[in-house]
Amino acid sequence: MQHEITHICNVFEENGEVMNAGWSRQPVFTYNEPMSKMSGKHGERDCYFVNNGEVSLYLSVENIGLEFAVKIAVADLKRGGVISDFVVKKINLIKNELPTESDKGEFLYSDKRLQLQLTNTPQGRILKGDFIDFANIRNLYFNLVLKKNMGDSLNVLAPFERNRKYFYLKRFVPKFVASGVIRVGGLEYRLSETDGRAYFDWTRFCKPLHHDYQRLSADCVIDGRRVSLCLASRVGDNRFGNENCFFVDGRLHKLDSMAVRGNPARLDRPFFFRSSSEADITFKPFTVGGEAMAAEMSASTVIFGRLYGEIDSRELSSPLVLDNTQAHLVFSGF
Repeated sequence: MQHEITHICNVFEENGEVMNAGWSRQPVFTYNEPMSKMSGKHGERDCYFVNNGEVSLYLSVENIGLEFAVKIAVADLKRGGVISDFVVKKINLIKNELPTESDKGEFLYSDKRLQLQLTNTPQGRILKGDFIDFANIRNLYFNLVLKKNMGDSLNVLAPFERNRKYFYLKRFVPKFVASGVIRVGGLEYRLSETDGRAYFDWTRFCKPLHHDYQRLSADCVIDGRRVSLCLASRVGDNRFGNENCFFVDGRLHKLDSMAVRGNPARLDRPFFFRSSSEADITFKPFTVGGEAMAAEMSASTVIFGRLYGEIDSRELSSPLVLDNTQAHLVFSGF
């Protein structure tokens, strides 16, 4: 049974344990990290996905254990092809802290090849990057403004049954329009607020065990309505709320657990997502020369493809048909 939480509450109680397990349509979970008995051991990931139907940009910044990583992939969805690169650093005395608040703060990173600036504002986000010899063959530059629209977000808080001092906190925010430019080598892509969309995936966690995580996502326009999808595997005790949901014009609709069938060792083959009565979805990867259009980046893989099937939720007046909808499947270990 999923438990919707509608009131603002702390993630950690005075004893450092997670008590308010569940999900919410708004960011009601206050991340009071100093109260955690595991403070200093928390992992964090800020992930952005920007697209306009022609080009997709995946950007993930991660602090996991003693490792800091920036992972970037750019997919040309019309010509076919994906290019990716990443930076991985071992953290010594200085930790690359990500912004703690959604409407202010800035993250800066610079080395010999990569300059990255992420800025949070009350209106949205600004993403700037300059990656020299991206994938060792060309340069990457992007300057993007993400403007926040009204709408719901998915917020999930899950403890771990045996030790509630361990936790998994997720926010999935698919309510940005994107404008700006992406340049890779000799190609330039322009995005405007009329065709550019973006979501933000924010995760904080402290876990007792390694997890192999997968998430199927889409952010597109179907019959004039913006539709976003998030189907994710289990992390922590999800009896009171999981990550499975979809959005139509900013309104969140929850989904129950999914049966997933596919072979992560064969990225070129379809993956199937089924629930008992609400969803029947097939993800088919794009292929180039017989190989899946995928980016593999240090314990993370992003596969680009299309969806087929439908969602028949009782909250909808008619089934939501997903045929030929652009989507991506993310695998990550953390």
